[in-house]
Amino acid sequence: MSDIENILSKWNDAKNRLEILEDDIKQYKLIVTKEMNRRDTDKISTSKYSVTRRRNTRTYITKENLPEDIWKKYSSRCSYDALFLTEKKK
Repeated sequence: MSDIENILSKWNDAKNRLEILEDDIKQYKLIVTKEMNRRDTDKISTSKYSVTRRRNTRTYITKENLPEDIWKKYSSRCSYDALFLTEKKK
């Protein structure tokens, strides 16, 4: 196996492990959120851990809800590299 093939294989394995961990974290957050709602609180503490819930608000606009002339005048474009790894089917 070539060096780059080995790196891509390790990357793919790590990506798959990360997806599993992200699903686990999502479930844990859901359970804690339900418990916070049940207790009517935004903070839960144990002897080892503390979790606090804060409400974040983000304001944004989209091209669809803005007049075209304003979009053209004020929008800015940013370019960046993104890598997408997919495993080939055998």
